[in-house]
Amino acid sequence: MHGLAFADDPLGPFTKHRLNPILNSGHETTLFPFKKGVAAFAIRDGNEANTIQYAEDWVNFEIASMVEMMPDAGGPFVADAFTDTKDGRGITWGISHFANPTRDWKKNHVVLVRFDCDLSLDVDDQQMKRHHNTPKFEYLLEHGLNAKQRERVNNGTKQLNEN
Repeated sequence: MHGLAFADDPLGPFTKHRLNPILNSGHETTLFPFKKGVAAFAIRDGNEANTIQYAEDWVNFEIASMVEMMPDAGGPFVADAFTDTKDGRGITWGISHFANPTRDWKKNHVVLVRFDCDLSLDVDDQQMKRHHNTPKFEYLLEHGLNAKQRERVNNGTKQLNEN
């Protein structure tokens, strides 16, 4: 969850907003000015993960879209960032990272990649808005339970059979 606090001085003291939490999900969250308010990627974790949300008042977020292929720790290029705009134009690209793509913690590293999207008032790329990623069947089969998980499932099944 994400909360909001405010202060007259950047060093505080801070007062928590009475409506906290203002976002219910998003271990990683990306925010950018959009239209009169702010848009947010709730990227990972929580019941509203993989959503794009919008708050015209910068506080009361509502889900605008459920999406696929969210950028991991997305850092968008926001042309009108820090401009005090009242008409945020949105984004079309940014950078994202993949941590430890080799899955070997001894060789842990991060790879930065570019992501492209059409979340802009100035672009209308319909091809970027048509996604439905279906993994190959073989990929789905690779993701079985580990030994501890299989033991838990087998014990649960055994208990059901005994009752």
